[in-house]
Parts: sequence; structure tokens; C-alpha cells
Amino acid sequence: MTSALALNLLSSLLAFLIGAATREVYQRRKALGPARRVWRWRGSETVVVQSDGPGSGTPLPTLYQGDAAASDAVARYLRDGLHVPSVRTIRASEFSRCRDEQCDLVVVGGPNANELYLALDELVEFPYEFALYPDRADLIRRSDGMLLRQEVEQGRTVRDFACISLMASPYAPGRGLVVLAGCGTWGTLAASRLVTDPGIARLAALRPSAPAFTVVIEIEIIDGLATHARFVDQLAWTPRTP
Repeated sequence: MTSALALNLLSSLLAFLIGAATREVYQRRKALGPARRVWRWRGSETVVVQSDGPGSGTPLPTLYQGDAAASDAVARYLRDGLHVPSVRTIRASEFSRCRDEQCDLVVVGGPNANELYLALDELVEFPYEFALYPDRADLIRRSDGMLLRQEVEQGRTVRDFACISLMASPYAPGRGLVVLAGCGTWGTLAASRLVTDPGIARLAALRPSAPAFTVVIEIEIIDGLATHARFVDQLAWTPRTP
């Protein structure tokens, strides 16, 4: 009787442990499902390349606060959420093809202060281009000239746009490239929230497709707070070949 009771208790414990482990695996797969549709990483090292801020090239360079926050959020998500073994964050001016091109790449920031963005645009020709002005930047769809105008009032951004582009890296076969480029830093920061938890589920629901996929988002800034990002365009496209 005692041995039968012990066997029953052991069987129940084993069933509980197996069930708990199964539930944990299921929950993890469910949580990572959206991420895997966005981050198609296969490499062991990712380099996050953020914009150079004001004073680049001087003894006291600084960073744009929004771009720096976006870079930090993405790096933490890759490291802690997707468990990428190695994640490095560098400035665009520090990018070295000899050292970095074999890695998966995340480019944070647009042409105003990110030299790597300019190099990539020349190489692959993103579907949107930026028109830069002293106090703002606009997005222009290359196919038909559709204009998305950043709005700035009394030196403060009140409406911003950003492009999120997902594609294979043009520098190395089998490596991925994610580009988060806003008209301003508000847009770039909003883009980073759609490639990390919890916003990544919204982006993954669009079913990003190969070989390249770009989403354009719009936000408003009211009393210093950004509204929920709105999708205003999405394009599946083929990068230009060299």
C-alpha cells in the first residue's frame, strides 16, 4: 500500500513537472512567434549603429537623446528577449565594414546624422527618401512622390513619421538588416517600440515579407507625449542590386 501510494505521488509529481515544462515551452514559443517574423537573425552577433549627434568629430561629441534611447531599447531587447549572444552598440562614424559587415545590423536614425543610412540608401535604394530642411524633414515615396510632412511648431515636433525596413543585409549573405529611420528622433523612438515588446506583435501581424519590407508610421506629440503609432503605408520591395 505504501509503495503504491509513493508510486502514485511520484507519477503525479512527474506529470505536474512535464505539464509545467510544456506550458513554459508553449508560452515562450507564443511570445517569440511575433519576434521571429520580424527578427530573422541567424548570426551570433548584432551591431546596433546609432546616429552621430551634435558635435560629431569634436572633442566632446554628443548623441541625440531619442536615437540613443531607441538604440538602447533595441539592444536590450535583442540581448534579454531574443538572447542574441553578442550585441554591440556603436556610432555610425565608428562603423567598419572590415569588422562589422559580417554581423546582423540595426541602423538607428536617418540621413540627417547616420552615415551608414546614407551608404545603405545609395546601395539598395529604400522606397522612401528624406527631404531635409533646417528645422524639419519630410518623407517622399519614390514611386509616386507622395509626401509625408513632419510638423514642427515653435521648435517642437508635433507630428513625426518614421520608416521601419526589414531585409537581408547587402553586406553579407545570411545576415539581417533592420533600419529605423525617423524624420526626427520622436519618429525613430516610436519605430523602436514596434520592433520590441510589446509593440512587435502589431508589426508582426502585417506579415513582413521578403526580400524587403518597409512600414511607415505616424505619431503625434501632445504635451510632450507621443500618441499610439499609426501605420500609414507598407511596401514589399526588392532592393537594388549593385
